[in-house]
Amino acid sequence: MMQGKGKRKKPELDRIIHEPARLQIISYLATGGSEVPFSELGEKLGLSAGNLSVQLKRLEEADYLSIAKSFKDNRPLTSITLTRAGMEAFKLYLSELEQMIGHLKTTMPDGANDWR
Repeated sequence: MMQGKGKRKKPELDRIIHEPARLQIISYLATGGSEVPFSELGEKLGLSAGNLSVQLKRLEEADYLSIAKSFKDNRPLTSITLTRAGMEAFKLYLSELEQMIGHLKTTMPDGANDWR
């Protein structure tokens, strides 16, 4: 679809972030502001260790987060941190989502919210 001069491009949601489990992970990390243990993420988000691992790997491949493995009290500790690129991608995702919602609010017919 061609757009005229001066018109904004159609918002496109980042498909890496948009998947529900990954959106939960990014949202949690963005509000925490520091590194989060793997076990805390799984517990707080209600994700199995297997599902969490798969989603974290996808986000790490996109450079949206970093995963550090270390030891604490002779036990393995995996910590996850949102990267600068991840925070920027999340901010863009939220901006695009806001644009889409704003557009929907202005283009939906009157009474569209009365579908009960």
